[in-house]
Amino acid sequence: MINGTSPAFRSAIDQMAEVGFEMLIYSFGSGFDMESNNEKYIEQISSDIAYAKSKGIEVGGYDLIALTRQVQVDWMAIDPTTGKPRDSACFASGWYDYLLNRTLTFMDRTGLIMVETDGPYGGYSCASTDHVHHRNNDDSIYQQDILQGKYYQILRERSVYINQPDYYFYQGGSKTGMGYNEEQYSLPRWMDISVSRQGMFDDTYQRIPTMGWMFVPLTVYHGGGDAAQFEPLVQHQIEYEWALAQYLGAGVAACYRGFRLYDTNETKTLVTKWVNFYKKYRSILIRDIIHVRRADMQSIDSYMHIDPYSNDIKGLAMVFNPTSDPVETVLPVPLYYTGLTDTAQVSEQENAWQNYTLARDYHIDLPIRLPALGITWFLIK
Repeated sequence: MINGTSPAFRSAIDQMAEVGFEMLIYSFGSGFDMESNNEKYIEQISSDIAYAKSKGIEVGGYDLIALTRQVQVDWMAIDPTTGKPRDSACFASGWYDYLLNRTLTFMDRTGLIMVETDGPYGGYSCASTDHVHHRNNDDSIYQQDILQGKYYQILRERSVYINQPDYYFYQGGSKTGMGYNEEQYSLPRWMDISVSRQGMFDDTYQRIPTMGWMFVPLTVYHGGGDAAQFEPLVQHQIEYEWALAQYLGAGVAACYRGFRLYDTNETKTLVTKWVNFYKKYRSILIRDIIHVRRADMQSIDSYMHIDPYSNDIKGLAMVFNPTSDPVETVLPVPLYYTGLTDTAQVSEQENAWQNYTLARDYHIDLPIRLPALGITWFLIK
């Protein structure tokens, strides 16, 4: 959410409730301030969050906590070469205590249940000899790393959901960026969609889908102007549906950064369609991914979720045709990790079930017929 005023916030919440979204995050640039001790502001946020919860929606917020964060000078990290402050806060200074206190107090008073911590501690040293949690440059990296982990542990003990752009999973982090350079979201929409699907495909070799987030720049992010943003949504319905389908179809939550989710009944229908799809098949969409065919924008591409322990649906395959021509082909789909051994039943978009016999290497040849820029999905049991 890029607008933190109450009217804009509640309008977005109403839209989210209509289409089935479950969490709103105050983004950077929205005016949100999790470190505020202004009573009037805290009362406003508390009231708005209560409104969101009455609609079944949880709320989180953004904060820049260490890397490139400017704080009071005696809390800044000191460069050992120049003896001058770096451009980042020292996480083993009094800044840590201040930040933790402000974060917990704000959450307790407002009902905020999620934090998006940008710029967590990233490995730089600090040569200060006056900071409360480290002696000098020699122990500064170790102590900052320990305290960053402790910060997340304390939040996790309170069941706070944490987005963090780094690998702090063992310290309590919930989700990190999935396969991207932030600048890709300033590319023209189709380039962004394509590159992002490739990156997501690659990163799900290392992570389960729910460990990562992606990004949909409904409004301009770093740059790119009208060619990059999805607004007005009604004018870019095809691209918007592709973004919804590839992220929800991968089980990877995306940040839809803007001020609304739909601008017409047509775009509302698009969002509702894919949210309903996700919620209906959520139990398998959050499962591990089998990488069927990586996107090269020359033909179809596909990934498949599998759940060998299910007594019903054991696979769900998403198939995309990013080309400007219809495609009719056969897609080899490996079913070994579904647990199926001899036969499989396959349904395209809940249509009639078709029977297949598995080859000796446990694959089936799945006929694919897609129009230009077509998307489909298959259930396998």
